[in-house]
Amino acid sequence: MVAYWIGWIMTSPVVWDDAFARATAAAGVLGLVVLDATAQNRVQSTAYVLFETAGASVDRIGVGEIADEETGQIMLHLMVPSGSGAPAAIAQRKQLSTAFRRPDGLPVGLYYDDRQFDPPDADQPGNWVRFSLLVDYRYQDIII
Repeated sequence: MVAYWIGWIMTSPVVWDDAFARATAAAGVLGLVVLDATAQNRVQSTAYVLFETAGASVDRIGVGEIADEETGQIMLHLMVPSGSGAPAAIAQRKQLSTAFRRPDGLPVGLYYDDRQFDPPDADQPGNWVRFSLLVDYRYQDIII
């Protein structure tokens, strides 16, 4: 019998905490609430942001190094009421992205790289339309 282990990479707490704080601060200026996609259970009546992270890989930076480098994505899903139009949502999503362009206050070893805007699905059923912002990150963590 052969046993297989299937696992996934979880985002480091340092990355999650910094990204959630940045997203919350940027969304607050826009009058939006940011909800942890895995913990939220509220019914929203106005636009909001769902926050998710996905670690893609973790590996040693080099042979014999004591530092790991984790890469992944921060995902901010701006949810707007269906029928509200794209221009305001696009402007809000762009404003959210600026929170990840400024390097001030970053924890040691954390870098935000590229950002992508994922268009909404025009055929999406329901009362909400999703405008997603994807932020690539790198986090170098020294293991002691």
